[in-house]
Amino acid sequence: MSKQYFEVMLIFKRLRNNKLLKTGFNYSIISSIRSFVVMGVGILAMLWLAPDEIGLFSSIAIFLAYIPFFQLGIQNGLNVDLPILLGQNNQNRAMELVANAKAIAFFIMLFFLMAGTITTLVLFIIGTDIAYVLGILTISVIAVSETMRIHLIATFRSANAFNKLTKLYIIDIALSLILIFFIYKYHYYGLLIYNGLSAVASAFLMYMYAPYKKIKLKFNKEPIVSLTKKGLILMSFNQLRLAGLTIPKWIILSFGNVTKLGLFSPANAIGGLMTMLPNQIAQFFIPQMGYKFGQTGKAKNLWPYVKKVLILFPLISVPISICIWLVAPWLLETFFPKYIDSLWAMRIMAVGFVFSSSATTLGVLYSIKAYKYAYIYSLVEIAGYFLCPIFFVKFSSFDILTSVALGISCLSVFLYFLNAFLMRKVLFLDKFNGIG
Repeated sequence: MSKQYFEVMLIFKRLRNNKLLKTGFNYSIISSIRSFVVMGVGILAMLWLAPDEIGLFSSIAIFLAYIPFFQLGIQNGLNVDLPILLGQNNQNRAMELVANAKAIAFFIMLFFLMAGTITTLVLFIIGTDIAYVLGILTISVIAVSETMRIHLIATFRSANAFNKLTKLYIIDIALSLILIFFIYKYHYYGLLIYNGLSAVASAFLMYMYAPYKKIKLKFNKEPIVSLTKKGLILMSFNQLRLAGLTIPKWIILSFGNVTKLGLFSPANAIGGLMTMLPNQIAQFFIPQMGYKFGQTGKAKNLWPYVKKVLILFPLISVPISICIWLVAPWLLETFFPKYIDSLWAMRIMAVGFVFSSSATTLGVLYSIKAYKYAYIYSLVEIAGYFLCPIFFVKFSSFDILTSVALGISCLSVFLYFLNAFLMRKVLFLDKFNGIG
């Protein structure tokens, strides 16, 4: 038998014997299937809905990217501190942070519930198009559910918690498949029903499986201030980066219209496909890196893991990119003729996203509190999401969809090398290895 065969068998043997690896493998597979289902729903929506319908929902859903800002970074702080405290076996402090972060999440949920209800009623009374009014109502429901989910996902940090999360995702997958019917039957309004019910069901299931759901709410100044101080810094990286992803959509709306934004949906779907597995692996990978750093206090011990990810993730993406490039024309002409204008945007995004997946390692910088370097990366990324697409829109003869795709892809290539440089430099600095 070949050497490759024995290497594969050795990997599977390690997975069976190592509980941590087995947990990470199971979680990554199931969460990737879940992401694949969600992505599949988006593809089916393009099959049944016109570009202007997809574009209308996408233009409203842009605001979901700004929901985490209302958390004041508290959940971001919990996301980093909790695995480190668990690694240090500091249970009392860990539970204190969870209780206070949970209280803040409930308060923000109440705010979104009231704000969404009032906004929806006002828009309805003044005679706003019902499709837009119901879209705002749906986004409000999603905002409430997402607020709870953001808190709860930060509490799933241990290997045992990830086992629970894996079971939750299996149920979530089944529900998503059932709810697809509404999109097929009611089109745009079915899309609203699907997204609203999916968000509520996901948050509810996560609450039922939550490792610390019995902990009572607390409002204590010290832990809230502590999480806020740290979280505001983290939020300026994480949430600003997510908000940065909406900039190309605003550019399309500014230089195009809602229909053009809908036509860009296939290109956006490429990003979901290319980064699906890397993102799921990162959800497990980053907390474990925080745990290891909490045990040793030496960031350089994390470099071998980070280096493998920097090499492995693009290699995983290359075959997918080639496949998308080749089948995109047939796929659009056969199943999505309404979206044929997005062909080159799809192909270009497929190339660019080969380099984007490795940026998931950036979370390691947050774990070791290398905020200055993460800040450099985030500022470059946010500026790039504006400057790169705008450059091609203004100074090229390509259409708006191709121009935006070129801008995003060029930025992805540059950010890959910037990320690799920063990770190699920062993890070996003395101050992150207990020296000086």
